[in-house]
Amino acid sequence: MEKNMDERTQLDRSDRIGMYLSVVMVMVGAGIAIAAAVDRVREVASGHDIPVTVPLSGETAALPLGPDGAPIDGSIDVATVVVADPAPATLFALWAEPLWLAAVISVGLVIAAMFFLRLARGRAFTSGASRLAIAGATVVTVGWVGSQILSNMSTNGAMSAISDYTYESVTFEVDLAPALAILVIAGIGAALQVGERLQRETEGLV
Repeated sequence: MEKNMDERTQLDRSDRIGMYLSVVMVMVGAGIAIAAAVDRVREVASGHDIPVTVPLSGETAALPLGPDGAPIDGSIDVATVVVADPAPATLFALWAEPLWLAAVISVGLVIAAMFFLRLARGRAFTSGASRLAIAGATVVTVGWVGSQILSNMSTNGAMSAISDYTYESVTFEVDLAPALAILVIAGIGAALQVGERLQRETEGLV
């Protein structure tokens, strides 16, 4: 009977190929994240004249968008500024942010690859699969909180530096997109735990 249960949990060939392709895509994503972090660290490495993207609120500027480049007033939500001499705390955040993101994304993608491999081997409703899903949700949560803190340190420090500490707008942006990912991943983990329990109960009845 155990053999029949194993056969029912095995994916067919096309599904297994899809899972293995997902693992390859995860590894490619990790490589892209690391490459982006390296590029950003190179920008920050000099310690001066560092470009920083900062959010703005209620700012307007004349932009050459009219006929023949005529200036048109428009609202500016985001700008890239060059920070000539960032404060030590700002420089720390500028260094830490890309490294933190690369580390968190890499760990999360490794967990995703392990999860897809378990699915490819027909081991979805096991404690290992549910633990991987919960671990993935935890990594996304920790990474999200840390990146928000570092990002806001970078942007507020940059605005203070270029304005000689006279720009009064202190921003604290929160990207809610990862919150949805956390809910989805945690929901998958909970569903896998339920499926694992039902499978054990079914096996016990047979």
